[in-house]
Amino acid sequence: MKKKRITNTILFILLVFISVIFIVPIFYTIFTSFKTETEILQQGTFFIHSFTSENYLYVFQRGNKYLNYYRNTISITFWGVFITFFFSALAGYAFAKLPFKGSNGIMGFILFIVTFPLAALMIPIYIMEFKSGTLNTHIGLILPNVMNVLPFSIFIMRSAFVGIPNEMIESAEIDGSTIPQTWARIMLPMASNGLIIVLVYAFYNIWGEFTMAKTLATQDASMPISVALTLLKGESWNYGVLGAVITLSVLPPTVLFIIFQDKMVAGMAAGAVKG
Repeated sequence: MKKKRITNTILFILLVFISVIFIVPIFYTIFTSFKTETEILQQGTFFIHSFTSENYLYVFQRGNKYLNYYRNTISITFWGVFITFFFSALAGYAFAKLPFKGSNGIMGFILFIVTFPLAALMIPIYIMEFKSGTLNTHIGLILPNVMNVLPFSIFIMRSAFVGIPNEMIESAEIDGSTIPQTWARIMLPMASNGLIIVLVYAFYNIWGEFTMAKTLATQDASMPISVALTLLKGESWNYGVLGAVITLSVLPPTVLFIIFQDKMVAGMAAGAVKG
């Protein structure tokens, strides 16, 4: 018992140390966004001494192009998550509850796609978009992002549906429900934890995606905030404005995780037990 207590204490200290490493830069950025330029350049302290909201006012009142980058990111993320959400739920249900000849082989191939490095796919994606005229468009970023997150999302939803007893489907069939009705009214609500994991997983990966966005969106009209942040390097904006822009960019995924963290943990724990 004593040995176990010592092990748990060491593990706790290690986790706290790792957490601090990740958390300190985040709080430093947030604090910087509320500092004056003078305090940032002259004092260089971690905490705030002269609180100001000027940096955020600059972004919302005069940084119009950066608000446009946020709008691009919101649009691309919303439609990318929606498409992933819908098709992963359909495909996951088909693989779990509507087995067909060769379904296991197809599922294996889908998981094999996950192993491909994204950089190796950029050249063919770029060529296809150049020929189709979808470079520097929202759809030109939405579809590649869906391609990137959909395979693993299908796997998650398949696991969620596999854990639901087949008796639920049989009862629905006896009541006269069709396959689409059973899927929408009975199975989806029961697979809610899996849906939440897909939602957060897709949101995180699409919202902060950089490699494809840097390659496929080089114009302001379609550029997301993840790429636009790199443009601040060559501008005369102060570090406070940079901190405000970064804080606003990390706020949505942080809020999403806080809202759904309990369901995510429950869903992953249930998947581990079923596995």
